[in-house]
Amino acid sequence: MAELTEQEQTHREMSFRIIEELWNKRNYDIVDVEYDPLVEAHVFSEPEGIVGIQAVKDWAKKYHDAFSDLHVEAFDVKAVDDHVYGRYRLTGTHDGTLHSARGDIPATNNTMDTWGLYEVRLEGGLVVEEWNSTDIMTMMRQLGVGPE
Repeated sequence: MAELTEQEQTHREMSFRIIEELWNKRNYDIVDVEYDPLVEAHVFSEPEGIVGIQAVKDWAKKYHDAFSDLHVEAFDVKAVDDHVYGRYRLTGTHDGTLHSARGDIPATNNTMDTWGLYEVRLEGGLVVEEWNSTDIMTMMRQLGVGPE
């Protein structure tokens, strides 16, 4: 396997920093530092799309409000040129309302343990585009609100 360039290593480290600071520590200010103001995120659970820094913060906050102990752990993170790819494990207790495109889901107090994939594209050292796909069907089933 080829060695990472300095830029690729920087991008890979940024990916871990975003996961830890934004998703695990709820440090929304990291978005101002690491994301382009016009960032676009493509997320299966957000059919309207996510455009801009505030929208990214709102997306994260929505999950933090619904899962007080939300935790993300990244695996197999690869950086190639201006892209970073990885998979993640997502865990948490559904103890708040989850606002979804299909309607609000009141707290079930069930736990979820699911997975997802992400791809990030960077320009000038900032995230300009992100694709995120979480196994929502497994999460909904674990919360008791999805089909068996």
